[in-house]
Amino acid sequence: MEKVTLSPSRVRVWVRCKRSYHWKYHQKLSRIQKGMPLELGSVVGEALAGYYQEDKSARCQEFMNYHLEIVLANSSSKFLGKEPSKKRKDDWAKIVNVSRKILSTYHDWAQPRDNFEVVHVEQSQQIELAPNISLLAIPDTIVAVDLDTLMILEHKVRYRYRPGDFGIDYQSVGSCLVSNSIGTMYNVFEYGKLKNHRDIIIRSEEELNYFRNMFILIGEDILSTSPDKLYPMPMGRCHCDYWELCQAEQSGLDIQDIIDELYVKSSLRKEDTEENEDSP
Repeated sequence: MEKVTLSPSRVRVWVRCKRSYHWKYHQKLSRIQKGMPLELGSVVGEALAGYYQEDKSARCQEFMNYHLEIVLANSSSKFLGKEPSKKRKDDWAKIVNVSRKILSTYHDWAQPRDNFEVVHVEQSQQIELAPNISLLAIPDTIVAVDLDTLMILEHKVRYRYRPGDFGIDYQSVGSCLVSNSIGTMYNVFEYGKLKNHRDIIIRSEEELNYFRNMFILIGEDILSTSPDKLYPMPMGRCHCDYWELCQAEQSGLDIQDIIDELYVKSSLRKEDTEENEDSP
């Protein structure tokens, strides 16, 4: 029997564009360089992951800045590439500037609210939804609010914090299901500004059962659909990583040059794992 391991991003891609799913999960194509919005979210998320790995009593602005600078140093060459264009350089300068602004005041704002113990940071968790369908999620952080309450702490840059299809955020729902938790706390950062706020979303058992059944139906749909049926959805030009490929295909053009220039087989990338693109 065929099996599928779902994840929040896998479900999102399937629902939005079957052809993107084909490029990503059947052909295993991954864009060589991330765009500016996704890279900014990754930088902020990785810095916060390091910060929350510190003992509660040791969390301070110095450690916040330390983790951010490490992430920036490790990410710059990958983002810029060997011969970056002026736009690429400008985008990187913006990422550096905005990420420093976002986190420069984060500790003072968060410290009074961060009176919890961190249980896990970005730890993969997986459960079986059906005999041939499992669900994998990687919550940013799982925290113990008190002795009886676990909650998920997700970090989101404002313009990436929005409900997905069906009015839900797949990441928070998937994380709630696999961690057996019904609450999500969001750190939401205003893009390019110094505003922060934390929303708390509590999900009932009824909601979680509904989402569980929805994921099972999507998994069954994936398993029953052959790759040759995965055509572009009628949405015009979308904003996914594969829009050039879909546009070229629909125009009857040879797509190999586009693949060679913009993509790499993800199986060849050392850092490639099942899912880790749901960072903020």
